[in-house]
Amino acid sequence: MFSQKALVCSVILFCLILQIYSSPYKITDQIYMSIKIDENYVGQIVFGLFGEVVPRTVRNFKHIALHGINGKGYNGTNFLAAIRRVMILGGDIVYNNGSGSLSIYGPSFDDENFEITHDSNGLLAMANFGVPNSNGCMFFITTLSTPWLNGNNVVFGKLLKGHDVVHKIEYLKTDYNDKIVQNVQIIECGEIVTTPFYDDHKNYELSFWSWIKAGWFPLSWSFAILGFFHYFIRKLDVLEYEKLE
Repeated sequence: MFSQKALVCSVILFCLILQIYSSPYKITDQIYMSIKIDENYVGQIVFGLFGEVVPRTVRNFKHIALHGINGKGYNGTNFLAAIRRVMILGGDIVYNNGSGSLSIYGPSFDDENFEITHDSNGLLAMANFGVPNSNGCMFFITTLSTPWLNGNNVVFGKLLKGHDVVHKIEYLKTDYNDKIVQNVQIIECGEIVTTPFYDDHKNYELSFWSWIKAGWFPLSWSFAILGFFHYFIRKLDVLEYEKLE
């Protein structure tokens, strides 16, 4: 009985320690994107970029967003795919269908490092073609922790604002290949002049609905169940002790 209680308490304590001691991200740059779905403007998303950890990757993303390459930039391109509770993907400036690759370093460039892991929703990472060193222009935004991508995709930023927009895109109708059926277009990109600052290690939604969609409700419900059983076990212990007396 004691070991079960100790296990529950240890799990909760471990989660709290992880939250407290997770190092914050240093944000060096901010890029915004304005989004419309079909003909309806739905809002703006703002990325904080990790220019000290992955400077080459950040430089590529910023240049495409602000200047483009040979007239090709993120303006006018679409978010192409969405997998619920995993990610949304976009950024193909070549063909706008998920098959193109282009960077300021050539058709593709090497993985810079995997120092930052996919341990939260709202992380910005490079999409590749399933093999090492195949980064180009495409990117994705996580909508839940995706640890199976660690060591495969380079994380270079995080979502600072626009979680509601991301979740709206995430829950659009898709076909059997996870391609978004509606037209989700980036209509404007720009830079927010930034003095480097630190931001929380993980993204936590203030919106109750976003919290549910991101999967935190099931986790919280699990802890509630554990708490109930812990209380129930304590009551049984008291009854058992009274019987012994």
